[in-house]
Amino acid sequence: MAVLTAALVLGLSLSRATERADNVLFDALSAANLRAPDDDIVIVAIDNRSVAELGRWPWPRRLHADLLRELAKARPRAVAYDVLFVEPAAEDADLGAAIAAARPVFLPVTFDVPGSNGAPYDLLPPVEPLRSAAAGLGQVNVHFDQDGVVRRAYLHERDGANFWPHMMAAMVQAAEAPGAIAPKPRVDQNPSAPLVREDPLMISFAGPPGHFRTVSFVDALRGATPEAFLRDKLVLVGATADGMGDRYATPLSNHTEIMSGIELQANLLDTLLGAHAIRPLAAPAAALLSLLPLVLALAGFLFLRPRENLILGGALLALTLIASGALFLFGRLWAPPNAALAGLLLAYPLWSWRRLEATNSYMLQELRDFAQEPDLLSALSDPKDPALTDVVDRRMALLHRAILRARNLRRLVLDALQGLPDATLVAALDGQVLIANREAEALFGALNENAQTPVSELIARLSPEIELPPPTDGGPPTDVELSLPDGRAFHVLRTALTQAGGEPAGWIVRFTDITALKAAGRQRERILELLTHDMRSPQVSILTLLGGAGPGGLSNDAAARIGGYARRTLSLADDFVNLARAETGAYALEPLNLGDVLLDAVDDLWPQSSARGNEVTVTGAEDELLVEADRSLLTRALINLVDNAIKYSPTGAPIECRLSVADGRVVCAITDHGRGMTQEQVANLFKRFQRVGGDKVPGVGLGLSFVHAVIQRHGGTISCVSAPGRGTTFRVSLPLVASG
Repeated sequence: MAVLTAALVLGLSLSRATERADNVLFDALSAANLRAPDDDIVIVAIDNRSVAELGRWPWPRRLHADLLRELAKARPRAVAYDVLFVEPAAEDADLGAAIAAARPVFLPVTFDVPGSNGAPYDLLPPVEPLRSAAAGLGQVNVHFDQDGVVRRAYLHERDGANFWPHMMAAMVQAAEAPGAIAPKPRVDQNPSAPLVREDPLMISFAGPPGHFRTVSFVDALRGATPEAFLRDKLVLVGATADGMGDRYATPLSNHTEIMSGIELQANLLDTLLGAHAIRPLAAPAAALLSLLPLVLALAGFLFLRPRENLILGGALLALTLIASGALFLFGRLWAPPNAALAGLLLAYPLWSWRRLEATNSYMLQELRDFAQEPDLLSALSDPKDPALTDVVDRRMALLHRAILRARNLRRLVLDALQGLPDATLVAALDGQVLIANREAEALFGALNENAQTPVSELIARLSPEIELPPPTDGGPPTDVELSLPDGRAFHVLRTALTQAGGEPAGWIVRFTDITALKAAGRQRERILELLTHDMRSPQVSILTLLGGAGPGGLSNDAAARIGGYARRTLSLADDFVNLARAETGAYALEPLNLGDVLLDAVDDLWPQSSARGNEVTVTGAEDELLVEADRSLLTRALINLVDNAIKYSPTGAPIECRLSVADGRVVCAITDHGRGMTQEQVANLFKRFQRVGGDKVPGVGLGLSFVHAVIQRHGGTISCVSAPGRGTTFRVSLPLVASG
């Protein structure tokens, strides 16, 4: 087994058969290893707006010359112009002069493979005089893995007599950054040598598309970009517009997002500048490292017990993944783990099978010996043990055991049914009662032992006016509430009973006494009435008296304190009633445009926001975003969120409300620029009576509990992202209703 599993691990590692699976972990680690890009890298993008304003591609070369002249004014450290100029044009002299004026400017070269007339390749450099004016030429080729994703690059390509560094490597040399990675040229003066790629590295992506500082080509061309923004920067000019240039899938791509070639080059440049490159382990070293977990597992098989081996196996699987991730994140080395994981996953089943086979032989012999011993409580006490007779007898013994198992199962079902605290009936498809537990007999009276009784007849015993809705085959469970003339109330749940193959066999009807719950509900309504009327009225009277008090009444300070307490009591009563109704009340649902509801909430709070100078902006409300909701409750919830943003924002600070659609849901994000909250405060934010503003901000701590209850009752979610000094964002997500 050791030879077999070791050969498997070596074969998988050296043949790179697990590369696709390894790439999954590489991509996950890349996504967890994002960082801020180097501030010295700026992309001048030939984007959709530039194409729309400057005309269809390709552009006249005078536009490129004009851009380079504008860049020369800003004096960037170096420019990589990722546009192929392989065909001559009338304006080449002007463009060449612009390239010379903006030096150092690097231009790309490309290869045609195979080349013409039997040549291995044809080199396609920029035309003269552009080639002579450039500070250097570099190749911008990429390498695709088996799944079509770009994860690695080669710092140079060469044949027997020529050497072409990657254009980003040339930019690194121009940047003269300490610690940066640069290629080492090497040629062997063999004119017939093929074109080869050397010095590979794994690109450490700084972030997804759009992560680097980018300006539009048309803005840079027209001088709209400040010169200070480009001064002493490494500028990359390339295409990002739709339908232009090359686009690639990267480890950070999702199902719809790909990266433009110029952004890929920016990630490579950032990797080289910051020495972030991930070096893949050499094949022999990776194979030996993959064997190490297998060697430890095989040693455990010899010295440890099964449970300890199981723990060791799980630990080795976890440690293999952790070690691969640690080497990636901290050692800048890529050690693919899946060959080692495959060896472990194969070794344990093989070893378990061998152990199980030996154990099974031992147990069979022991059972045969045990069957000869008398045992009045065991089915094996029969001297005709199936292991000692012919095939028919063994089958009969198995049938006997199956029947015994069914009887025991029936006994278990009856005992479980009798132990239920609710009255429960088991009825056939025609409604005839088959089984009733003790609670059902106590509720309905004794059942007819000689004839089956219909469920409808039993319900009629409780009240002749009550009828249970007829069952529907394959329909949902019947869930109704019965109120009896004597004041009792029952919740009736009828659930389909099916056979093993899924065919309907009958019904299970459960009667749960909810009389006490109904009484509690009525008591709750009376408490709400007390809060809404009996507690509010004295507070309103107090405020009225304070407002009409004459000069000889209470002092201003005492009147203000009493008025504050009365208003706080009123607010507490109103918030508590609103929260109780939001949690348990009936909702009047209707299709609503969430954008209209949000605008209504912002309009209602315009006096507060304008008084404080807080501009509340709403984006995304122009589209119809339908949700099924209770208009008044949802509006009140959004008012609470916007009101909180106003209360906790500094005077004059803006507040942004954004609507968007993601995964079939409408997302409303409300962002303020206030003092923010700690993670501990965020964790307790939606609990009752939790406040973060102290006495400086009015409130009783029930507003967000109300919002949370309303959003949950609408089938949505609400979350909060905040940090001290960085403001707060509340995100409300509701199911989107298709229009029409």
